[in-house]
Amino acid sequence: MRGRYLFLLALLSCCVSCMKDNKVSTTPQASITSFTIGAFDVKIPSITSDGRDTVIYARDNGTLYPMTVDQVHNRIFNADSIGYGSILTKVTSSVTGVGTITYKYADTPNEVYLWSYYDSIDFSRKLLFSVTSSDGSYTRVYEVNVNVEKVFPDSLLWNGTDTTGFPVLTGIGSVIRNDSVFCFGTDTLGVRSVSCRSALGGVWNGAAAMTGLTDGWQGRVTVCGGRFYTVADGTLYGSADGINWSSVKTGIKSVVVSGSDYGELWAVTSDSMIVKTTDMTEWTRVQSMPTGFPDSAAVMFTYPLATNKNLSRSLLVGMSADTVYASVWSMLSGDTAWTKMDLPSNPDLRLPVTDGFSVIEYDNAFFCLGAGLGGFRQSNDNGVTWGLCERVLGTYSSLNRFMQLPSGLVGSDSGFTAVADSKGYIWIMSDDGRVWHGAVGRLRK
Repeated sequence: MRGRYLFLLALLSCCVSCMKDNKVSTTPQASITSFTIGAFDVKIPSITSDGRDTVIYARDNGTLYPMTVDQVHNRIFNADSIGYGSILTKVTSSVTGVGTITYKYADTPNEVYLWSYYDSIDFSRKLLFSVTSSDGSYTRVYEVNVNVEKVFPDSLLWNGTDTTGFPVLTGIGSVIRNDSVFCFGTDTLGVRSVSCRSALGGVWNGAAAMTGLTDGWQGRVTVCGGRFYTVADGTLYGSADGINWSSVKTGIKSVVVSGSDYGELWAVTSDSMIVKTTDMTEWTRVQSMPTGFPDSAAVMFTYPLATNKNLSRSLLVGMSADTVYASVWSMLSGDTAWTKMDLPSNPDLRLPVTDGFSVIEYDNAFFCLGAGLGGFRQSNDNGVTWGLCERVLGTYSSLNRFMQLPSGLVGSDSGFTAVADSKGYIWIMSDDGRVWHGAVGRLRK
């Protein structure tokens, strides 16, 4: 019997020892070490094939947008914004850390919730996540912000008119050189003038008189090899600054404006020969001017083929005085002549002739705009068709209907010119002294 009591006493001592060893430990530490939001719905504005507004709902995964836990400033946020239209009112989350985690909304601070993986949390509201140490001695509060794009990524947003130092110029035209915008035209006193400003900041420099040009200036200026070129009275003139001009070559009827500085200048001679040069000394006679080739304004772009980067295509869009629609011409590297494209069978996809037109390359497409065109005309097929962005037709739903003119130009009779810079911005300058610049959000650099 005595042995049985000794056994029970030993067993009791062992149990007490185990209880002491399993005592719950506490710590004064408290922190959140990782934070991820769950899946959520996205409401995407779209357009039907017949041009009607509609909405598409999709599902996105929050793990694609990493959340940064800033332990210095007690902030939790995503550096890459979640897409426009994301619905974050009922979203789960995954949170790891040291301590007990609770959360509350900043606008209802007295309502505190113990965090659970299954909670549907409204991340569109300002949130405060708290973590309390296990010994209850320390609480750390993190501000949680889930950043969402505020505008549809295809929307073209314009800054307000920027007129400081910008003159009134009739017959206005523009080019980009080294990320500076240059505008050429005739001022209110009839003086041929140029105004410029950096696309990166600053103000316009007013109107500087152009010197050295004879009468008969056509008003169109292009850039080649970092210099400006224009034609006046059958002579090609060049300039380093856009102000002081000197004769380069006689016998030139018109110059083709390059959409960018490709280091090659194209022109039409007085005897109707299409020529080109890279150094203004050696000129190559390409071909006789074909029927329908632009006899007034023309803009050219050269770019690599999508299917073969070793080959390039040159696209020329021009206006002729005796036609209703612009003509579009194409030439592949290695070709010896320009080929005229057929007009689309649908008149709504043709490019009407207009005064003072501009063509820009933007967002992997070409856009033509000018007084009387009603807005941006977009071409996604190398200039074959030109649809009005604000009126999507049939199967042409790939047009960006969010490319719209500044409100100040809608319905206006003002002439204007446009260029695109390397930072993703489009600049529009009107002949009554107004300036806008804007960008599609996803293209800003």
